[in-house]
Amino acid sequence: QTPKPVVELVASRFQLEDGSWSDVTYADDVDIGPRTGHVYFSDATDIKLDRDLKTGKWDIWYPSKLEGIRGLKSGRLLRYKPETGEVDLIASGAHFANGVAVDAQESFVVFTSTFEGKVMKYHLTGEKEGQLETILTDFPGFLDGIDCSFDSSLCFVAMPAPATPELKALFAIRPAILSRLIRAILMLLPRGLTPDAKPYGGVAIVHRGDEFSKPSVKQIYQDPTGIDISVITGVTEGPDGKLYLGSLHNDFIGVLDYQ
Repeated sequence: QTPKPVVELVASRFQLEDGSWSDVTYADDVDIGPRTGHVYFSDATDIKLDRDLKTGKWDIWYPSKLEGIRGLKSGRLLRYKPETGEVDLIASGAHFANGVAVDAQESFVVFTSTFEGKVMKYHLTGEKEGQLETILTDFPGFLDGIDCSFDSSLCFVAMPAPATPELKALFAIRPAILSRLIRAILMLLPRGLTPDAKPYGGVAIVHRGDEFSKPSVKQIYQDPTGIDISVITGVTEGPDGKLYLGSLHNDFIGVLDYQ
């Protein structure tokens, strides 16, 4: 008889190097190392989720908006080790840590920092073991999910919303005291008045870099009005080489044949 699936909570907090305990507040994306079976996942922000009083549903959007407005970088990359049941901190300081992907050899893990528009790379093995670096920036949209091909040096990045001039201006305000004042005022807005993402869908195809070439953006596909698909948060390469796109707005899986 086939056993029934079981949902088990394996980690909700972990111990830091100083001995204190830290909660996993907003577990976001996840990938599994093909060599060790370790589970790499992002903890997007230290702002806790709550329910929308009107709908009674968990509101995953509101904490991300607050994280973007307040400007703090509380996102982290974590690792769960099934053989010991332990969770450890790999990297911190991301402005909403989001998509996570491990390469075929499990020599590195890449993840996105949504509001910085950055792809970060943490080296698990090799000469740079333990080092964190920014490999790509300057995308036309904010970043979400990411997937890396096991058959090439390409990675694929989902862009759920455009990086509008208004938001870029908010992040660039100087001096810092003025920036903090404006952000504090915006954070006082009622939930219903916080800015919504404009209809938009985007996917970037990037080269993650290797011994012969530097990381680079190869192609960008956009639906600038979100008519066909919008708020793309997940992208996965299928065995047929096509990209399968998940959306928080549409009730279907998008397919992109980019080759």
